[in-house]
Amino acid sequence: MAGAAQQELKALVLIGGGMPKAYWYRAGEITASDLRPGTLVEVPLQKRKVPGIVVETGHPDLGFDTKPIHRVAPDSARLSAEWLELLRWISQYYLTPLPLVLQAGLPKAATRFLFHPPKRATKQPMEKSIMPVGKNLDPTAGQSIAIETISKSLESGSHGAFLLHGITGSGKTLVYLHLAKKALALGKRVLVLLPEIALTPQTIGRFESFLGRKVPAFHSGLSEPERRDLWKKIFAGEADIVVGARSAALAPLENLGLIVVDEEHDSSYKQNDPAPRYHARDVSLFRGKQAGCPVVLGSATPSLESYHAALTGKFTLLELKERATSSPLPEVEIVDMKAQQEMQGYQHLSIPLRDAVQQALDRGEQAILFLNRRGYSTRRVCRACGETRMCPHCAVALVHHRSTRTLRCHYCDFSISADSPCVKCGEHEMLDTGRGVEKVEEHLHKIFPGVGVARLDRDSVSRAGEMERILEEFKAGETRILLGTQMVAKGHDFPKVNVVGVLDADAGFGLADFRAGERAFQLITQVAGRAGRHKGSGRVFLQTYNPDSALLQHALKHDHAGFFRDEIERRREHGYPPFRRLLLFEMLSRKEEEVVKAMEVFALILNELAPQAHADVLGPAYAALKKIRNEHRLHVLVKGDYPNQLQWLADEAVKRFAPSQPKSVKLRMDRDPVSLL
Repeated sequence: MAGAAQQELKALVLIGGGMPKAYWYRAGEITASDLRPGTLVEVPLQKRKVPGIVVETGHPDLGFDTKPIHRVAPDSARLSAEWLELLRWISQYYLTPLPLVLQAGLPKAATRFLFHPPKRATKQPMEKSIMPVGKNLDPTAGQSIAIETISKSLESGSHGAFLLHGITGSGKTLVYLHLAKKALALGKRVLVLLPEIALTPQTIGRFESFLGRKVPAFHSGLSEPERRDLWKKIFAGEADIVVGARSAALAPLENLGLIVVDEEHDSSYKQNDPAPRYHARDVSLFRGKQAGCPVVLGSATPSLESYHAALTGKFTLLELKERATSSPLPEVEIVDMKAQQEMQGYQHLSIPLRDAVQQALDRGEQAILFLNRRGYSTRRVCRACGETRMCPHCAVALVHHRSTRTLRCHYCDFSISADSPCVKCGEHEMLDTGRGVEKVEEHLHKIFPGVGVARLDRDSVSRAGEMERILEEFKAGETRILLGTQMVAKGHDFPKVNVVGVLDADAGFGLADFRAGERAFQLITQVAGRAGRHKGSGRVFLQTYNPDSALLQHALKHDHAGFFRDEIERRREHGYPPFRRLLLFEMLSRKEEEVVKAMEVFALILNELAPQAHADVLGPAYAALKKIRNEHRLHVLVKGDYPNQLQWLADEAVKRFAPSQPKSVKLRMDRDPVSLL
């Protein structure tokens, strides 16, 4: 009897909840054809009957008795084999248990509502709402070439990866619009990814206007009921086009005909915590292969990996070298702040930048000022003893937020009153050092009295709808100067902006990360591209203490190709992507001694296995941010030549380390990390 029980069909069923787990159940009287992966079932768990999802079937010899599945949901509720294959790939590649990946891809309570699913749509039932088009949307010669080239892949139903490298203002979005229209006309579905929620309303407005239909937005800013309702519509085939941020890459869209990843270089596409630590761009490329459809990666500053792939023939390179409005790229001026200080003392805006902003205001134009630092000052120092006020939970200085009279940690959100005395000597008098956007905002009101100034950063948009309000008021001319962090750099199109100032072009240069220079160049180029997009010649000012920096000299000339040539040689020399693959192991614990000892043991295991995997091990070493949320952090970085062997190395190392891993120590793995901090 035991042998017969072992041969009976069984199913591994994912049970949802805060920490999802999978359990084996026997099929009982349910046939194999009714119990395929993706099937929704009801199973006994303790004294309840709960919904779950079949993730695997087979006849394993488990060595213990299993309970029978209670019932099976209708076929219309079955998750597609293609979507499950995607989640399995994410699980395998990003070294994450499948239950956690499924949890990331499914809204809460998905198994409950799918037991009563809506009828699947057979055609395109998306509600149509014809809206008037704006300006002339006929493509330029360069845009036409890109559209025609990608359309061949779209119409033939063949996969192809296309890098659309277009300078800022070249009209990449119009290319996406025409391609989306073609895909929809062929009865296919479209997925468009954006790096930031802030860009979603603007982009959706363009798609709705051009296509004459409603376009749903899928992103992390949705409430759980909103996300669940939208997921149901996508699952039922009621949404033929979806625009969204990173999480939209996991949406259950079938019959895909086109995938667009706008601003493909942006690090926001990488999920850091919690697992799975996937990259939405790479997930999109996998989905394109699955569906046999073109994937368009667009950027004015492509990632080195994507640009290298295009130059070596892995991707098809398409370039837009002129602005769609025929306006020239803005004139860039490097301002040596050492000389400025000698002339005028310390000021946030140099004389050339201040004069240019005033002239723009006099002409009825607008200006954008960029400083990638939140708060009023980046640290507070005791006037008596020189002690810096640090976060008690993280190895970082507290940031002074004058608007709320608090000192705050931007990693764990700890805060105290800004009037708190020095913890070392009790002195109340403090000195603010290092400027943030709040301090610059205060200065702008003094030098441009009566001029509307808007600040755009994470603190100013903490409430729902604030970001849209700030951007709409600026676009309408109700505010004249927009000051902000990197939120102002991404994809915005403001016709009256002809002056852009980067207040600290050196920011990010010295970070202990091999991508630091690339990120700095991309950010400077992107924010500079907001100037002069429609009329007149824009002006950009890069304030720096390193005017001879090669990176800034490339930015001065809008020279992405030159920057790429310099940076790619450094990557080649030191064995970083795209020449080698990376795998980052991180250990965390509140007990510093335990995490140090555990990481030493784990590093020894990695070093033993590395030769077999043709890999090199760097570390262990403390992370650049040694402690966050009371947890001490150590890193080991592995460089390898072969993805499959890196995967084997990770699996084998974790298996060997598991028996000796202390309960107080957590181990995290990050495949293809975008940050090493």
